[in-house]
Amino acid sequence: MLNEADKKSIKENAQKALDILDDQVFGLSEQERQIHNIVYDFLQSKDGKCCLLEGGVFSMQELSIYYSGERNCGRESILQKVMNKFRKELRVINAGFVAADPNYQQELAREGDDGYSVFLIRDADKLITPQQQKFLYTMVDKATHYSWLVFFSISRQDFAQNLQKQATSRIPKVQVSFDMTHDFDEFCSTMQKFLIPTECEKDERYTKFILSLKLEKKLKPVFQTSQYVTLKQLAAQLLMLFGYYCENNEDWNTTVINKKVDELVEECFPYHNEKSILLKDQTLRSQSVFLCVWKLLQDKESEGLLLVPKTSYRNVFLAYKKLANNYYKPLDVRSDIYVYRELDHLVTMGLLKADESTNVTNTSFRKIWLHFNNKIVQETIPQLSLPERINVFLDTVL
Repeated sequence: MLNEADKKSIKENAQKALDILDDQVFGLSEQERQIHNIVYDFLQSKDGKCCLLEGGVFSMQELSIYYSGERNCGRESILQKVMNKFRKELRVINAGFVAADPNYQQELAREGDDGYSVFLIRDADKLITPQQQKFLYTMVDKATHYSWLVFFSISRQDFAQNLQKQATSRIPKVQVSFDMTHDFDEFCSTMQKFLIPTECEKDERYTKFILSLKLEKKLKPVFQTSQYVTLKQLAAQLLMLFGYYCENNEDWNTTVINKKVDELVEECFPYHNEKSILLKDQTLRSQSVFLCVWKLLQDKESEGLLLVPKTSYRNVFLAYKKLANNYYKPLDVRSDIYVYRELDHLVTMGLLKADESTNVTNTSFRKIWLHFNNKIVQETIPQLSLPERINVFLDTVL
């Protein structure tokens, strides 16, 4: 049972943590450093020019860069944070709006040189159609003649490959990657920093309360399927919950607290999950490869309470061959390369995660694991219209 002093401490610190939560970004210090250097060099260049770093080659020209990653991965927050440090305005342009309004494109094309300007073209992937690419290289041409620094926010890894030659030749290849690859320890550490920011660390009552919740045991399914943005949303809900109960509930005990926290974690996984929809859209072969990964991890004993179970590309191929040879012949393939390509595709789709470390020289040994909540996988399988023999395979022990 919390006493009155505990409740007062938790309420005050939860509100304090909630007030600064929007500005909290972790795990992106290298990306922040790169963007800081780019903006600093741009602002220091009196003639509106700066260095474009690319493979050790220096090129003196106006700087236009693009940076890639998943939605809500911290790109705009980091860029805005850097601009705030320099006390400079960031002009955000929504690509969807630009694509729908030719007049706005013309207004930008006619805009004169009003001094240093830094642009963020949000969702620039929407501008890769042939009729919209003209706007992309118009912006780069403007950067060439004026003091413009332009950031293109993209999510597709094949963004540059989809551009016409006229646009490709204009867009420099400087890239800041926001690939949110993280391990479970980093994920839990980030949640703790969201709930216990530096401003709250000295309050022992509040810190003890947060640590007593042992959230790392509850966060594993969130880690398996979600991005940092979901973690921040969950942190906001928890902080509001703590503040509300400390103010209105006199009998808030450990059992009630943990029940409410479990309910909030569960709500992170809506029934109509976007990854469930993606899985349904895959070919039967892709679905079968995914289910082989899922089946292997279901049958695998955990190496630790907080560790995400993993398997290898080779093990997935062997499981797939067992499925094809013993249960459903139409899925058979002549080589492991076909299965490996499907695994790469599923990683690109965000349904699986794979070890991208450079020391994995043999693809067969590359580790792979689910990027998909197990409960949602179980709910999705009956909706896949799988052949009956594949369902029989899923009921076996590998």
